[in-house]
Amino acid sequence: MSSLTDKEILDFVRKNLTLDKDENGSYKLKEIRCLVYGDILNDIHGYIFGDVVGNIFGDVVGNVEGTVEGAVKGTVVGDVVGNVLGTVVGDVKGNVLGDVGGGVLGSVLGDVGGGVLGRVREK
Repeated sequence: MSSLTDKEILDFVRKNLTLDKDENGSYKLKEIRCLVYGDILNDIHGYIFGDVVGNIFGDVVGNVEGTVEGAVKGTVVGDVVGNVLGTVVGDVKGNVLGDVGGGVLGSVLGDVGGGVLGRVREK
């Protein structure tokens, strides 16, 4: 892999990222308009409009409008409009409008519109 020049990095940031400062003067990402090859190790305060090829380790305060190919290990405050191919460890406060390929380690507070192929254990 070749190294990037300062100009290439700056051009990429201008084209693909929207930055802002919070009330403490710390930088924050407001929008990412490119593919992310790697993990996001903190919360997302917004929507995900695309597939996640990996795990979600933090909370998503918004909808996930794509398939999660790994596990959801945080809380999703909105809906998951796609499949979760791994286990749901945290809560989904909205609806899952696709299939869950792994287990659900929390409670299901809404209706199940499809079949349950595993066991349902009462707490």
